[in-house]
Amino acid sequence: MSFRAFIAVDVRCGEELRKAIEALRGYGRPLKPVSSDIVHITLKFLGDTPAGRREALAGVAREVAGRCAPVEIRVQGLGSFPPGRPPQVIWAGCAAGEEAFAALGQDLDAALAVVGLAEAQRRPFTPHLTLGRVRGGRNLRELTEAIARSAGRELGAMRLERFLLVRSELRPEGPVYTALHEFGLHGEHLG
Repeated sequence: MSFRAFIAVDVRCGEELRKAIEALRGYGRPLKPVSSDIVHITLKFLGDTPAGRREALAGVAREVAGRCAPVEIRVQGLGSFPPGRPPQVIWAGCAAGEEAFAALGQDLDAALAVVGLAEAQRRPFTPHLTLGRVRGGRNLRELTEAIARSAGRELGAMRLERFLLVRSELRPEGPVYTALHEFGLHGEHLG
């Protein structure tokens, strides 16, 4: 038995972030905004995970959380993946706290890789909040221009005090996320 999993910080959407997500709905059906209830910053995507690894994953995550203090971040600006090509994923970036947050992501990635629970990430960790996914090619010029205009938009500040091991179930109406374990940040800053 296995489950689809990731480790993430859940984000409490403030008014500005909620408005940015809602504005994405104006670009047509091919763009699917995420629900403001499930906005998060993924620290490590684990994918299909054997159920027997759940406790080992939780143990490593708990150790990492104990080494990192809460992180103050400021969410600012919209962007898209992949860079330099038509947008497929719309995201909001971190303008403050990015170094400490990236250090947390890198520490978690390395700790999981050392004990063989996940492959090490090949790209540098870049904290971001996924706000929507593009499902087609309609209105892309207008969408791309709107993203460029919002590159410096302030979307709120928050204190990140915990992260979660999450089970993800993909359903036609959208993903359903279930927190399996919670890990409080109570150590020193890593970055």
